Amino acid sequence: MKQLAFSLALILFANFLFGQNLSTKTKILLIGTVHFETPHTDKFELETDNFLEPKRQKELEELTKNLLETKADKVMIERQSKDQDKIDSLYNAYLTNKYNLTVSEREQIGFRLAKKLKLKAINCIDADYSLHDSLMSVTAKNNNQLYLLEKLGEDAKTLLGEVDNKVKSSSITETLKFINRPDLLQRNLSLYLKYFAKIGAGNNFAGAEFVSEWYLRNLGIYANILNQVKPTDKFIIVIFGQGHIPILQHFFQNNDDYELIEVNSVLK
Repeated sequence: MKQLAFSLALILFANFLFGQNLSTKTKILLIGTVHFETPHTDKFELETDNFLEPKRQKELEELTKNLLETKADKVMIERQSKDQDKIDSLYNAYLTNKYNLTVSEREQIGFRLAKKLKLKAINCIDADYSLHDSLMSVTAKNNNQLYLLEKLGEDAKTLLGEVDNKVKSSSITETLKFINRPDLLQRNLSLYLKYFAKIGAGNNFAGAEFVSEWYLRNLGIYANILNQVKPTDKFIIVIFGQGHIPILQHFFQNNDDYELIEVNSVLK
């Protein structure tokens, strides 16, 4: 009888702990975006339209009002941690109507949303890792693999064309829903894993090392997010370039402290 009572106590205790773990997960919404401003530093990028025009400003208001329903505790943007003081200054000026937002999606979405959420600060989470693509290009030439870079360029151009058409024909919310679809995220990541990783393989692995640098930057971003989340935070919104999202999703899917929220389950 004592053994039965002890076993029941263990089951109840395990259920209690399991319930506690579920209730303390931090929800995280990773929103992949296009960059509103050009030129940028990306090798392949869109020629975006004017996001400061009245129609787009109205769409941004609608988007951020929608995201306001999450009651997020933090908004994190694609700026390096070393820029935190500068972003703090700009955001505080914006809160007191002494700063006009630039065209950057970091401000147009990030600042605008954080103000609606009545947050005291914006979190900068980008990591500074350079991609050494010059060695990869030389390796591709020396190994008769330039065709891989050519095919990559063709696929990237096709993908950008589809996104560009969506940007031009749709609202900002509809564009974000489109580019955060699993198939679009997979196609972006595939450019690295399908083409770059093969360059130099069996020789000097320049392509694989290039891909590892891309993953390293995203691991740095991931680490920055983890270090800026407090135990009391229930919901986090991350606004970042779309190409980073599939890797960040993988990291958070395998961290049982977090519950990954699908973009299309939030945006309406």
